[in-house]
Amino acid sequence: MGKMREQYTPLRWHFLIYFPVCAVAASLGVWTIGMGTNHLQDWYVNQQFYMDSIYFVISNAQVILMPVWVMGCMLLTGAVFYYRELKKPIGALMQASKKISENQLDFTIDYHKKNELGELCEAFEEMRHELYDNNLKLWHTLEERKRLNSAFSHDLRTPLTVLRGYVDYLEKYVPEGKVPEEKLLSALAMMSGQIGRLEHYTQKMHDAQKLEDLVPNRVEIAVAELEKIIRDAGGLLCGKKEFVCTMSFDCECCYIDPELLMQVYENLIANAFRYGEKAVHVDCRAEDGLLRIVVEDDGGGFTQEGLRSAAEPFFRDEKEPDKTHFGLGLYICRILCEKCGGKLTIENSGNGGRVTAAFDCNKQKS
Repeated sequence: MGKMREQYTPLRWHFLIYFPVCAVAASLGVWTIGMGTNHLQDWYVNQQFYMDSIYFVISNAQVILMPVWVMGCMLLTGAVFYYRELKKPIGALMQASKKISENQLDFTIDYHKKNELGELCEAFEEMRHELYDNNLKLWHTLEERKRLNSAFSHDLRTPLTVLRGYVDYLEKYVPEGKVPEEKLLSALAMMSGQIGRLEHYTQKMHDAQKLEDLVPNRVEIAVAELEKIIRDAGGLLCGKKEFVCTMSFDCECCYIDPELLMQVYENLIANAFRYGEKAVHVDCRAEDGLLRIVVEDDGGGFTQEGLRSAAEPFFRDEKEPDKTHFGLGLYICRILCEKCGGKLTIENSGNGGRVTAAFDCNKQKS
C-alpha cells in the first residue's frame, strides 16, 4: 500500500487540539490549589502557633495562585504550539527571504505540513524555483552571448589574414611594376569577395541570438567558381607550407551558403596550418548531393581527448602552441555544418589529423 496523503488541517484546528489540554490542565490546577489551600487552612487552625496574619495569607493564596496557574498554562500552551507548529516554518521563511535578498537561490524550503504555513512555504519554494530557473536561463543567455562574441571575433581573424596577405603582396610588388594587370584585377576581386563575405557574415552574426539560430542562405554557385575560391584561399592561408588540393565534382553547380562554407573551410585550413609541419592536403568532392571538404595535416594528429572533445566550445589541446587560441574553431565548424545539413567528422590519418566537413548541396525544394 502506498503512503497515505496527509490531509489539510488549518492552524486553528491545530490550536483547538491544544486548547482542551490547556483547559484540563488549568482546571486540575485550580481544583488542586483550591483543595490544597482549604486543607491547609483547616490544618493551620488547629495548630498551637496560630497567627492571624499567616491564616490571612493561606486563605487568600488561592486568589493569587489560581490566576497565576491559569496564565502559566496558557503561556505554556502557547509556547508549545509555537515551537511545534510555527517556529520551523517561520524560521524557514525568514532564512529564505534573507538568502533571496542576497541572490542566493541554491537552497530548498523543507516544510511540507498541510496547513496555511505549509502552503505559504510551498508558494515560497515555487517562487524560489522560478527565480532560480530565470537566473539560470539569464546566465546561459549571457554565456551564449559571450560565446557568440568570442566566435565572431575568432572568425574575423581568418578573412582578415587573407586580406592582409593580399595587401602585403600588392604593397610589395605593385610599386615595382611586377604585377600584371590581370593578376592585379584578380587580387582586387578576391579582396572584394572577402570584404563582401565579411559583410554578409557580420550581418548573420548580428541577426543571430546564438550560433544555433543561424539560418543558411543557400544559393547556386558554379563548381568552377567554387574551385577557384577554395584553391586561392587555401594557398594563401597555407603561406610557405605546401598546399595540395584535389577536386572531384559530379555536378556543374552546388546549392550552398558560400559565406558559411568558406567560414568552415578557412577555419579548417587555419587549424591545419597551425598544427601541420610541412604540408596541408585538401580533398574537395561533391557526390550524391553532399559536398565534402577533407583537410589533413602532418602534425601528428589529435590526442584521444581531442578526438572526443575538439569540436566542443573552448577546448584546448595540451599541445596547443598558441596560448591565445580560444578553442572555438572546430566548435563553430560543427555548428555551421549541422546548420547546412551536414556534419563535422574528426579523426586521425596516417601522419596527422583529418577533419571532414560535409554540406548538403542539393537544390532546396520550394
